Amino acid sequence: MRVSEAIATRRAIKQFDPEHQLSEGDQDRLIELAMQSPTAFNLQHWRFVVVRDPARRQAIRELAWDQAQVTDASMLVILTGRRDVWQDEAERVWRDAPGRSARDDGRGDRCLLS
Repeated sequence: MRVSEAIATRRAIKQFDPEHQLSEGDQDRLIELAMQSPTAFNLQHWRFVVVRDPARRQAIRELAWDQAQVTDASMLVILTGRRDVWQDEAERVWRDAPGRSARDDGRGDRCLLS
């Protein structure tokens, strides 16, 4: 199965050939495709961390209930996200929301007003 097909059909792959290695170009393309994923208000609050170091991957595997795919897959990507990123652009995010606006609450935090 092609990777693009697996992504499109949302198929979960649990077993990987540890001898198979994706090329750097293929890895870059996968990250580019992942970065095309839509986000609310186009905030793009995610970060993709590619872990290449085998020792780090082994340590992560131990924390991930010893799941073999952490070390066996050609590429390990950890997805992180900032849940508060909307606050950086609160005015833009809430500008067109009906009956809402953003204001500073005096502590540097943004508050929503109805």
